[in-house]
Order: sequence, then C-alpha cells, then structure tokens
Amino acid sequence: MVREPLSRADLLLCGMLLSVAGAADSAYLVWEKYVAAASQVCDINPFFNCTVVQTSVYSSVYGIPTAAFGLAGFLLLLALFVIGFRGRERLGPWPVDTWLLLVASLGALLGLGLSYLEVFVIQAVCLFCAAGFALDLGVLALAVVLRRRTTRGK
Repeated sequence: MVREPLSRADLLLCGMLLSVAGAADSAYLVWEKYVAAASQVCDINPFFNCTVVQTSVYSSVYGIPTAAFGLAGFLLLLALFVIGFRGRERLGPWPVDTWLLLVASLGALLGLGLSYLEVFVIQAVCLFCAAGFALDLGVLALAVVLRRRTTRGK
C-alpha cells in the first residue's frame, strides 16, 4: 500500500492546529505572569520549575513578558496559515510559504535562545515554555516542507 503525501491543505491545517496550541500555551504563560505569579502548576522540582523561570530577569523585555512575544508570533503564524489555506499564494513580495518559514525560523531562534538561558543561566526549565518551543519546531518543520514544495513547483 502506497501512502500519499499530505496535501498542502493538510499541512496548512496541521500548522493552524499547532499555532492555536502555541497561542494557548503562550496565553497561559502571560496569564501566569500577570495573575498567578506564584502558581505551583508546573513546579515539579528545583530544575523543572516554572516559578523560577517566570520570576527571573529574563522573563520580560522592557516589562513585556517574553510569552507575549510568543503569543504574538503564534497568532501571526496562525494568520499566515489561514491565508495560505484560503488559497492565497503571495503576501506582498514573497510567497506565503516564505513568510511562514521566516516567522517560524525567527520563533525557533528566539526559543533556542530562551531555552539556553533556562538551562545554562537560570538553571531551571519551564515545561510550558518548553512545550511552546516544541510547538514552534513543529510549525518550522511544516514551513520547511511547504517551502520546499513551493520551490519544487509541486
């Protein structure tokens, strides 16, 4: 039995689902930062400890929680996936797939930097932050596949 590769619509739909999950994860982290600052939801031990990460100096940039940037990024990715799903091929000078790859790559680089800070500087990992990074890596993988198909003319 030969399996057909996922269609463009399937990939875009998967991207929408991952983006919604990432936005929900980021929104929860923003809520945690403002409303439930000392919540113990994912404080498992001294290393896997969201409170340590959320209260570190690296959890905000100019008073804006880093999770808010993640929320904005996932919402932008969701919008791009929806635009592609609705059949639009270009957005401004570039194909939608190029925009997806660009935004997902930027998110992955920021996630990588924040993960480095968590492990080597803060010496604590927020599981919700790690989940957001994993979701962005999933989006990045989809964006790579979509972009490769675009450049190959499929």
